[in-house]
Amino acid sequence: MEIFSWEDAVRLSRITRETSRFESNSALKLQTENSKQTSNHSLLTIDSSLSSASAVAIGGFDGMHIGHEVLFQAVLEYKNSHPETRAGIVTFSRSPGVLKNSRYEGDVSTERLKLKFFEKKGFDFCIMIDFSLHFSKIKGRDFLDIVRKFCAMQFLAAGTDFRLGHNSDTGVAELSCYAASCGLELKVLDDVVFKGKRVSSSLIRGAVREGDFDFASSLLGRPYCLDGLPLDFKVGGSSDATLSMIASRNTTQVLPESGCFRVRVAFAGGDGYSQNVDAVLHVESSFLRLEFPPEQNLSRVERIEFIV
Repeated sequence: MEIFSWEDAVRLSRITRETSRFESNSALKLQTENSKQTSNHSLLTIDSSLSSASAVAIGGFDGMHIGHEVLFQAVLEYKNSHPETRAGIVTFSRSPGVLKNSRYEGDVSTERLKLKFFEKKGFDFCIMIDFSLHFSKIKGRDFLDIVRKFCAMQFLAAGTDFRLGHNSDTGVAELSCYAASCGLELKVLDDVVFKGKRVSSSLIRGAVREGDFDFASSLLGRPYCLDGLPLDFKVGGSSDATLSMIASRNTTQVLPESGCFRVRVAFAGGDGYSQNVDAVLHVESSFLRLEFPPEQNLSRVERIEFIV
């Protein structure tokens, strides 16, 4: 899977636009053939894959839950029915809520876990945006223009709560008008409801904060998972009964205030996750402690999955 930054998308969308203008101006080509040969070569050094039509989903996708799944499936189904089309994701390294909400409780996922998920799902590329106050000033239509020109977007899947742009200036109504104006196929999908509640990342955050990992797992469609690499667990000691590893509570992900939870730990291996071991995770106000059986060989913690 190819990964691009927002700056990549802006730069290459401009190059694509200039290339298009250059190629359409045949009279200018004839007048300045020799000088344009060099310019044309530099403009066309874009990865040829970007010229392929694409189907895209745009969103925060924090946690990649069962509500997001209907969008992912719509994009992948379009790709499968249009063999030359690439499937893409446009998302954020962290939820915009970090800047927008002073009481933000933490992310459901991390950038690394997101990218692994999208790649395994079958997406061909991802535009990963670092949300900022500067980025938040971009108008929705300008944002869509950049994405469309960057990846030749032909199909877009969106939820009924779709909102983007400065002051959320672009919702489903505006998006529908935009799609009609540029020949973009738009598919708007209904919310997913579970036990009478609309599935959302904020609902998952609340479940995790309360230690309700059964409910969180149902909303995600898989167990809640902590990214172990940023936590950097260290061996903390041993006894006849247990081995322990300790890390400071230095994570962007949401956690309960405190508690003791059954988890499955994946240790880093040469190629992926080489070893999965059941353990107990103690969550305290300032640190995390993992307890393992005494015979366990410990190495770098890759991820921690909460068992339900």
